[in-house]
Amino acid sequence: MHTLLLAGPQFLFLSVVIVGADIIIALLLLLGIRRAVLARGKTKADRIVPTLGFVLFGWLALALFLAGKGIFRSAINQQVPYIALAIGIPILVGALLVRGSKQVREIVASVPQSQLVAFQFYRVIGAIFLVLHAGGQLPGLFALPAGYGDLLVGLTALLIGTRYASNDQLVTLWNWFGIGDLVVALATGFLSSPSRFQMFSLDAPDFLIGSFPLVMIPIFAVPLSIVLHLASLTKMSPSLRSAAKQPA
Repeated sequence: MHTLLLAGPQFLFLSVVIVGADIIIALLLLLGIRRAVLARGKTKADRIVPTLGFVLFGWLALALFLAGKGIFRSAINQQVPYIALAIGIPILVGALLVRGSKQVREIVASVPQSQLVAFQFYRVIGAIFLVLHAGGQLPGLFALPAGYGDLLVGLTALLIGTRYASNDQLVTLWNWFGIGDLVVALATGFLSSPSRFQMFSLDAPDFLIGSFPLVMIPIFAVPLSIVLHLASLTKMSPSLRSAAKQPA
């Protein structure tokens, strides 16, 4: 197997699909939050949503800029791979906000669990990994668990969100399975990519996952997905349950 960088029509197609998906995901998330906050009778929606939009699209713009500069492409000479920071920092910030910010917890309380779960249908975009693996451009160690895992999480998100969102045990199980899928994908992607920590796929390193446009999945979509999983799990806490039941 020869791992090649994308070029020509394939590069253009994947750039449009992945970047376009990131933009649509961010827009739909903001629209869903605005609708949920207004439905709860929160008068601060006009301030909350623009602020959240600034943060979300600022993060996306920064990720696009850094990815375009190619700083995530190879971590061989990096003491701490930049891609690890690009993934870890948003997750840490998002987790702290979900757990400690009153405004963010109000937003989480306002958004129905069914929408928090079903929204992650976008995870089916992981089928891209399977397509690239079939073309000999991604190692199976990473592409197969990441691709099939994302497809399963995305499809079950739609089913659970529309039919079983009130089943706490099922929702909890789905959330942890979704987080586990991302952890496996990150671990196999990291350990098969060119860096001082590479352990697998030594004959054909995974160059693509650190290159634009594919790198936009681990540095934007993955942290966002983990934060949404944490928000869904947090929503089942007693304090947020009582807040969600309060009349508008």
